[in-house]
Amino acid sequence: MARNRRPPASTVVLLASALLPMAAPAAEVEAYGTTLARYYTQNYRDLNKYRYVPLTQFVGIDANKLGDTGWSMHFYGWGQTDLGDQSSPSGKSGGDLTYGYLQYRAPKANAEFKLGRFAAQGAAGQELVDGISTRADLRGGFTFSFFGGKPVEYNLEGAPKAAPRDFITGARLAWRASHFGELGVSYLQDGTTPKDQPGQPLLEDHSRKLLGGDLRISPHATLELTGRVAFNQKKEDPTAPAESKTRLAEQDYSFSWKIAKVVQLSGRVTERNFKDFYGGTNLPFLFRQIETEKYKAQSGELTIGLSSPVQFIADYRKAQREANGDSTRVGGELRIIPETFKLKSGFGYHRITAADVPLVGGTVPFYSLAHKEARLWLLHDGGRYYLSLDAVSYSFDDKNNPLLNNEPNSFLGVASLGFRATSGLTLSGDVSYGMNPTYKKEVRGLLRLEFRFGNNSSKGGAK
Repeated sequence: MARNRRPPASTVVLLASALLPMAAPAAEVEAYGTTLARYYTQNYRDLNKYRYVPLTQFVGIDANKLGDTGWSMHFYGWGQTDLGDQSSPSGKSGGDLTYGYLQYRAPKANAEFKLGRFAAQGAAGQELVDGISTRADLRGGFTFSFFGGKPVEYNLEGAPKAAPRDFITGARLAWRASHFGELGVSYLQDGTTPKDQPGQPLLEDHSRKLLGGDLRISPHATLELTGRVAFNQKKEDPTAPAESKTRLAEQDYSFSWKIAKVVQLSGRVTERNFKDFYGGTNLPFLFRQIETEKYKAQSGELTIGLSSPVQFIADYRKAQREANGDSTRVGGELRIIPETFKLKSGFGYHRITAADVPLVGGTVPFYSLAHKEARLWLLHDGGRYYLSLDAVSYSFDDKNNPLLNNEPNSFLGVASLGFRATSGLTLSGDVSYGMNPTYKKEVRGLLRLEFRFGNNSSKGGAK
């Protein structure tokens, strides 16, 4: 799935022109970024072999104290080109302005204003917007925030033709109680419902109208509860009463309880209706934005040995999806963190059970993805240098699964070494080797250069 987006020229020109007249000798400017040079080969079991050499550059710039101490400018983006076979379906080169905005922080009420491309908090999570946003603290513990503009869109290969996303807007009103928690209510509207056009196929409707609420409660220093819920307010079909009712888009609740000095218990319950939750979201990390099914999950984790050299973590997770059925993941991890020298290690084992999947027209009526997972890792941080070793293996139960190509076992090992030349320059590298049902052999190498320099002592502004 390829995702490309280009920043509107007007936004870039506006931000650049605003920066010039406000530039001052007292401005604090800091540049930071990461250079990634990767090399990997993939030997398919059908004897095809490919060699990929992508070169990727991430760059960010924070400029604070522009003219007035309250003004600042923030940019972040990336570019990539392939020196070997094409590694991305979208082409051998590409890039992206992740965000770029002008910001003003007022001296009172914790108020701020943004103009450009930024991430905003909506009723269903983060939204990426080309526009404006503002927030401020009000009296009585209340806060208010608002954003509006045009959503940053992605080109999705194979996605149905969608109606134009003409605008996006959202607001949140919250009340905060000192030493107790916070309650909030929010609203999001993304686009308008498309109208029928004679002689043209009906466009896919990806508009959203979400009403949400959120909470964070901490009645005691050892206990914290968080949650959020969102309802889809849009009426898809006025002629169908069942479709005109308010629908639950998402609910997500979690808790963390430090039972004793060395024991902590946490849990989470999640439910999402993908179509109502993010039918047209513009965020790249949400997989398959055109998904329409429902999802539920419950998980829990028990940690014994907090702040101790030896820790044990037991965890459980159950997930339910309409298309794939139920799956559970249960297991634990033993961590050893000695106090005398800078070496950390851990070993984990998990058992994953999954519902049988029907195989229409195949050699077997059903196949299973149930498997066992084992992981071993080591980490040493010597200050100027650090190194790590990580190995994970998977063993699938159903050896007749046609997707396994008669190879039910998978393995991946990764070795990393890093050197901190200065406080603002780090060079590191990774080497990995693996085998799985798809690749008879997969070798990967990566060189990473991380830099940060400038006269900004505040380590960058808000992202």
